[in-house]
This record gives sequence, structure tokens and C-alpha cells, in this order.
Amino acid sequence: ESKVPLQLLPLRVNLDQHALVFIRSFFAGDASDHNESGNTDEPVGTFFQGFNVKPCKLKVNYSPIGVDYNALRSGSYLELLNLFPLEDMELLLKSLSINGVTGWGAVINEMLRYWVEDISSTQIHKFVTGAAPFNTISNIGNGVANLVLLPVDQYKRERKIGRGVRNGASSFANTVALEALNTTSKISKHVARALDTPNRLPTRPGIPRNIREASSHSYDSFSRGVQLATHTIVAVPCREYKANGATGAVRGVVRAIPVAVMAPLSGATEALSYTLLGARNQMRPDLYKEEEVMQRREGLYR
Repeated sequence: ESKVPLQLLPLRVNLDQHALVFIRSFFAGDASDHNESGNTDEPVGTFFQGFNVKPCKLKVNYSPIGVDYNALRSGSYLELLNLFPLEDMELLLKSLSINGVTGWGAVINEMLRYWVEDISSTQIHKFVTGAAPFNTISNIGNGVANLVLLPVDQYKRERKIGRGVRNGASSFANTVALEALNTTSKISKHVARALDTPNRLPTRPGIPRNIREASSHSYDSFSRGVQLATHTIVAVPCREYKANGATGAVRGVVRAIPVAVMAPLSGATEALSYTLLGARNQMRPDLYKEEEVMQRREGLYR
């Protein structure tokens, strides 16, 4: 028999769909085992007279893999989570008190049930604003709101609006600049990977702290694309000419044209993406620190 007070530091969770399915099935199985063993006289685990949890902030990144449309049609609306990835969605896990529960599985199920019900009733809008297509719009909307709210707040306190207008304009400009850098970097990264069909671009060395750290990889990416295009447009036709004469050279030039166009474009978009990532991290060092820690931990568990 135990009484447990629990206080958690702010949490950051990175999940994909497979991990979420495993967690749900694991705790559901633990709870069912507890219910089945409840008919015997054997002890089934620790009895918690009281289990008290204090409020906790939670930041979630979620990567979906696919939507089960059959489950969605059957009424499993949790499948809606798998439509879009979630990026830096912030939730508040409210305090709760659980009494007279046996077993860790039952305790965790009760905690999850309470938090899911609370989030569903009071924070469900964050699943929309945190989804990848909408979080940029939401963040810019917050910047626009600051244009109005900061001057109004200063006027209520000091009967002046000059500093509030400057602070609101600065907040809005910073938000727009950050979202532009972040969004353009992500889009250009995906474009570069799509264009790099031979997979010859250099691997990213890590997360750049600033533009200076990004410059080396950006230069390598662009130069690699140009070198590949030059080799394809010159060396391949020459080889075909030696093997098959003028006709082979013409065929070699025709085959080389797509690579000659795509390779420099792929290298340029990768260079742009990585440079913009360095610019974003120079503007927001806190984002760089978070992503660096995440990358380091992912490397430890590979």
C-alpha cells in the first residue's frame, strides 16, 4: 500500500505512429491482465491509496505513417491524428488525484484517460494549430495579434502606446522572418531530396549553429551538383562517341540533359535549405539547442 506524490519536469516527446500503437496496446494489455487476475486471491501488484500528479507541460512532435480508413469509418477518430504530422504542439497536463487503484498499469491507464478527456474538451484546437500545414499560419496569427495586444496592454498600464507599438511590430517581424526561414528550409530540403535521384548529394554533417557553420556543406552540395552535371554532359557523350561514333554521342547528349538540369538544381536547393537552417538557428539559438539534443539522443539509440 502506497501514497505517491509525483511532479514532472516539462517533457518533450517525439513519437511516430508505430510507437503510439505499441504504447496503447502495451498498457491496454496490462490493464486487461489486471482485470482477469482480479478474480483470484493472489496479490496483483502495488495498491495505491493515493496517487497525486502535479501539472506538467508537454511538447509533442508526432510523425504519422498512414491512416487506417476502415478504423476511421468505424468511429475511431484518433485516426485523424495520422492525417498530418504535429510539430512542437504544447499541451498542459493538469493535476490529478487517483485513489484506491491497484497496479502500475491501472494507474497509468487512469492518468491517460483523465488527460485525454481533459485535452479533448479544452485543448483539442491545438491539434489543428500544431499540424504541419497550419502551425505556420497559427504562429503568424500570434504575431499579428501582438501588433494589437502589446500596444493595448501598455496603454492600460501606462497610458502610452509608443513602446507597445514598437514591441508588437518587432514581435511580428521576428515571427514572420522565423516562419519564412523555417518553412522555406523544409520545403527546399524535400525538393532537393526529390531531385537527387542518384543520391549523390553529400550527407548533412549535423545541425548548423549559424550561417557560417552551414556554408561549408552548402558549398559542397552546390559544387557536387555542378560537377555531376559537367561530368554527365561532357564525359558521357565523349565515351559514347568513342564507342558508337557521332550517333552514340548524340544519344549520350540527349540522355545527359535531364541530369545536367536536375543535378545543379538539387545541389542549389540543398545549399539553400541548409543555409536557411543555419540562419534560423542563428536567429533562435534555443531551437538549435533543442534539435541538437534530440539528434544526439537519436544517435545514442541507433
